[in-house]
Amino acid sequence: MDVKKKKIMFVMPSLTGGGAERVMLTLVKHIDRERFTPIFVLTKKEGHFLSVLPKDIEVIDLNALQARYAIFKIAKSIHKIKPDIVFSTLGYLNLLIALIRPFFSKEIIFISRESNTVSIENRQEKYPKLFDWLYKKVYNNFDLIITQSKYMRDDLVANFGTQKEKIAVVYNPVDIDLIQTHVDSEEKIVLPNDKYNLLAVGRLAPQKGFDLLIESMYYLDDKYHLTILGEGDDEKILKEKIHTLGVENKVTMAGFSNNPYKYMHLCDLFVLSSRYEGLPNVVLEANATKTPSVSMDMPGGTAEIIEEGKTGYLVKSFDAKSLAQRIEEAKEHTWDANYIKNYCETNFKVRKIVKTYEMLFLKGVRYDGS
Repeated sequence: MDVKKKKIMFVMPSLTGGGAERVMLTLVKHIDRERFTPIFVLTKKEGHFLSVLPKDIEVIDLNALQARYAIFKIAKSIHKIKPDIVFSTLGYLNLLIALIRPFFSKEIIFISRESNTVSIENRQEKYPKLFDWLYKKVYNNFDLIITQSKYMRDDLVANFGTQKEKIAVVYNPVDIDLIQTHVDSEEKIVLPNDKYNLLAVGRLAPQKGFDLLIESMYYLDDKYHLTILGEGDDEKILKEKIHTLGVENKVTMAGFSNNPYKYMHLCDLFVLSSRYEGLPNVVLEANATKTPSVSMDMPGGTAEIIEEGKTGYLVKSFDAKSLAQRIEEAKEHTWDANYIKNYCETNFKVRKIVKTYEMLFLKGVRYDGS
């Protein structure tokens, strides 16, 4: 007897090069096509990741300048597609969908996935009190809420009264085979010779703390070199900071890369200087290439995925000197590269995580294994 496939409508702003987009791409690439039909609805069909989207995925372009202008188009798409599941990610888009959820049949399962620690992320919004109010008033409209870490779950419950029984904790998947393919590619990437090479990857924005990381290079001697991969609004500010501190010979801003994994494999240490995160994919991806990490012990799930002294180090004090000191300690530490990769594969391999998502999609309720 044939089982009717569930139609999942993934709603996202775009397919730019962020962590949330990488997770969604990994999920739709590996999700069981015999049980699910994924459809992407983008408020704007743009971004680096369009080129790697599986060819069998239908993409609907709402052609809206911003998500808030797309709400009626999203509602119209739900009526037209008639999905079994509406799955959205990124906070402001989740809120818009939570607002319209009561106008649709209860037979449609509405699921949100949070990509950051909400109480801190809301502080970055133009109207933080409005965002806090909306999370308290409408977020429980979702049938299921997925957070990437226990820290994020507890933040929603404590600060916004989100019903804990509606929340599932699902760590991010790591496509180790895909990463290895990129590592083995013939693409030529050269890092400075005779240096202890540090790598950071992410959007050039205040959240990522690249200003702090650049400042830490001031306290490190010339045997260290930092490469930053990413693009964003803070590029000019960060370049000015590099010049002001006189660390031009120790820092390279290399822009966006479609293959950050080769850099991760070639570097000696991955560094995460974020002020807050949900669950940083880049740490897991670096581990998948056998590279240890040093990370700020910021709000979010970072401490849940770093095994201290075995896969990386946490920096307890949030300042440049402490970060520099931890980097120096990492240089002198003996890391077991195979252990690092095996730890990542055991806990975050893509098949394990995707299977959890599939169980959630089939049940529409909290997964007891979370």
